[in-house]
Amino acid sequence: MREVKDFIKDKKIDLKRLEKFGFKLKDNSYYYDIFLLNNQFKMTIKINLDNSIFTEIIDVETNETYVLHLLEERRNGYIEKVYKTYSEVLDKIKKECFEDEIFKTDYTKEIINYIKNKYGDELEFLWERSPKTAVVRRKNSKKWYAVILTLSRRKLNLDSDEAVEVINLHNSPEEIEKLIDNKRYFPAYHMNKKHWCTICLDGTVELEKIYRLIDISYELAK
Repeated sequence: MREVKDFIKDKKIDLKRLEKFGFKLKDNSYYYDIFLLNNQFKMTIKINLDNSIFTEIIDVETNETYVLHLLEERRNGYIEKVYKTYSEVLDKIKKECFEDEIFKTDYTKEIINYIKNKYGDELEFLWERSPKTAVVRRKNSKKWYAVILTLSRRKLNLDSDEAVEVINLHNSPEEIEKLIDNKRYFPAYHMNKKHWCTICLDGTVELEKIYRLIDISYELAK
């Protein structure tokens, strides 16, 4: 079997949906078989719990592995038809069995859940060029009260190129001035630094404190 690279980037498996789709668990991996093009080929998809995915196509008549659809320079005519059918199966699995996971740290997920459970608000991804930036807005005013994004620590003037998930929150100018220490609280990245601050979602600020700051930001978005 051959691994499909970058197929499910920024997504995670939903095991219940995987099983509902028809995948069967065997030796800690999930398998799904489907016949293509009037039963001329048998396609097997293997998905591991680490999100890696492998496929194999068998020519039913010869019982040999078919690989021509994987050779981009050979894709024309009938081979292109096989590749299109193969791709449609994978796209359907991606759509029905995986969910988006743009933000990956447990800390960020806790904050997203807090916002959703308390205010019923969902993340909005507004910019195609910034797929890892999401805003949260208050329903009645449509005003933002949180922005969650991934950026390099160096963007916060820290001595590292490591990526970190952060949240931008609104507050009064007086409180912003008190908070900013350039260690736990930073001048807002790409926002009005007088009214917003940035917090790294890496545990440097405890969750309960961030929750309280989210509540303040929500109130200011009236």
